[in-house]
Amino acid sequence: MDFQRLAVFRAVARRLSFSRAADELHLTQPAVSKHIQQLEAELGVRLFHRVGKRVELTDAGRIVADYAQRVSALTEDVRRVLGELEGLQRGYLRLGASATPGLYLLPEMLARFRKKYPQVETTLVITNSADVTRRVSAGEFDMGFVGAPTETPGLQVRPFVGDEIVLIVPPGHPLARQRAFAPDLLAQETLIVREPGSATRQIAEANLAQLEVVPKTVLEMTGCEGVKRAVSAGLGVAFVSRYAITLEVAQKVVGVPEIPELRFARQLSLITRKDARPSAAILAFLALMGKGTGVAHHKSVISS
Repeated sequence: MDFQRLAVFRAVARRLSFSRAADELHLTQPAVSKHIQQLEAELGVRLFHRVGKRVELTDAGRIVADYAQRVSALTEDVRRVLGELEGLQRGYLRLGASATPGLYLLPEMLARFRKKYPQVETTLVITNSADVTRRVSAGEFDMGFVGAPTETPGLQVRPFVGDEIVLIVPPGHPLARQRAFAPDLLAQETLIVREPGSATRQIAEANLAQLEVVPKTVLEMTGCEGVKRAVSAGLGVAFVSRYAITLEVAQKVVGVPEIPELRFARQLSLITRKDARPSAAILAFLALMGKGTGVAHHKSVISS
């Protein structure tokens, strides 16, 4: 739809006069009439009734006028935000993230953002997905990055990047060479899990329940790094994000069984409040993300 035609339509709708709209827009009256005719032809409806020298909006015209006002407001908002973005010299950006995006994906993005906008104060708090969701809802974080989908009222959820939860075992563990699945695979194993609220734990437990896989014992630890260290030390086995073990796999301090049934796909997500107007700093960070998630080079070294 032509924005100039909408601008002409709004002027006529506001003035209820083609001649006054022409004066306001510094156009000829025939030019104004042509714009309106073209808009009516495009929409397939009559927008005005002529009443003597004046015009009145039709029912369709009143509907279009309402939408045209919204388009005009959005256009002005875009111009304002782009102006702020061009001169982004101050502000703050408060990010919250669960372990996988917070430790392994966002630092590189933040480094690029801070290099481009050094005057913007940025913070990144790493906690579990449940806490990130709660604090985005409360307005403590401008954006959150989580590992499990949320249906929290008032939050907008957008996909961030795909991920996979995989089983890791100590080096030399018999399961490291296992390829065939059986429900009793973990019957003699200690399963090391993250704290409650962890999306990785939630997804792993839900999938294991579906597969009817029950470990011998469960050991709970806080944080992904602690879980990985415990596995490499031989305390048990665990499920972690593939992004979290790039270094450990390369250094052969953990093994990853090639058992398709024990690889659980998930979507990492970006969450924001629906009622919060994004600041220029938020839009700048989203624009930077749009140029590439910054994780393209994190190709899994454990792919089959």
